[in-house]
Amino acid sequence: MINNRKKVRKPTPQTVLLEQSLKKAIDLYGLRFDNKLDRLLGTGLKEKTFTYLYGADVSGIINMLALNSVRHFGGRALFVDAGNTADPYLIRREADLRKKDSTETRKLLQSIELTRVFTCHQLANFVIEQLPFLLSKNFKNENPIKFVGVSGFDFVFSEEDSPKREIANLQYLIARALRDIAREKENGVLFVAATSKQRSSHFLPACDVAVEVYHDRRETSRERAALIRHPSRQGAEVEL
Repeated sequence: MINNRKKVRKPTPQTVLLEQSLKKAIDLYGLRFDNKLDRLLGTGLKEKTFTYLYGADVSGIINMLALNSVRHFGGRALFVDAGNTADPYLIRREADLRKKDSTETRKLLQSIELTRVFTCHQLANFVIEQLPFLLSKNFKNENPIKFVGVSGFDFVFSEEDSPKREIANLQYLIARALRDIAREKENGVLFVAATSKQRSSHFLPACDVAVEVYHDRRETSRERAALIRHPSRQGAEVEL
């Protein structure tokens, strides 16, 4: 009988060494943006940190962070969309550019879980109550959530619907919950990030890294980013 099955090639020592080196490099540089924000930070985002980005043009950032998280660190990414900023077409296009493999692209897309919220109370309930419970069993999951991103959270807050005091209190509690998720050592989550168009004074004290994206006053078409909060590079700026 003729055996038509293809022989599975064992990885060579050189291949194993290369894969180990790449894994060490990814761990060293952290979760990357794949744009000039990496230059601003000096590396990518470090594990077990909470990053806050704000400004007029930060809406698409969580898309790329979610993709890069599952691509480099495995597991799943949880995308909490408060500002209607989730862009599956962008994610798919970027995934296709890197993988050139429809099966692998499909796996990446399926690893990004989307949750939409439409009011500030839905957002607060999900982040403060539901998410910690969901993550309490995450570490034991064979395919754990490793990235949590909240996009455009200020979109669901309106002074016409809620008093300023209530808005301030909810944003404080949401920021504190995200900070606690990032610092929890046994929940399996490696990275937490949040974005908003308007700066939130309640998120700044809670985060490890804060990045402001803004337009240069002298030349409005020129976009820049500044590190407002960072353990070693605070005050650094870069043109995007």
